[in-house]
Amino acid sequence: MLSIGTTLATSAATMALLAGGSTAAQAADAHFVPEATEAGWDGVAATVTFQEVDVALEAEATTISVKVTVDVNVTCTRGQSILDIRRSATALEVAEYPLAEDGTVAGTAKLPLEVTGLKVPGYACVTRNLTITAALEDFWTGATLVHET
Repeated sequence: MLSIGTTLATSAATMALLAGGSTAAQAADAHFVPEATEAGWDGVAATVTFQEVDVALEAEATTISVKVTVDVNVTCTRGQSILDIRRSATALEVAEYPLAEDGTVAGTAKLPLEVTGLKVPGYACVTRNLTITAALEDFWTGATLVHET
């Protein structure tokens, strides 16, 4: 869920980009490091850790959106009856992350994220496949990354 402060930061970043005040041209080398990106899910929240490097902004922080989608496939059985269920859920967080003096941004986003409908009363259910997709975007530098676990 987005807070008012997050919504205002997102609106300000979007308006600056549209007005041509973007520093994205100055930050053309900025990028997220795939090897430093991890995504996990514990059933009630998704956690994404990331690192962006070569950030050259005249600011102390940058605005990054983290969108996480969890896709789950389960098989539920009761006697001869078998149910194959696929469910997914998505969460989005937009927040400011501090910029270090060396041009790096390290962050961890924890997003509430529950996938409903994975249990059927009277059935034994087993997870067959779980996919976590995290999409990162820095509003100021233009850097993006899609990470799938």
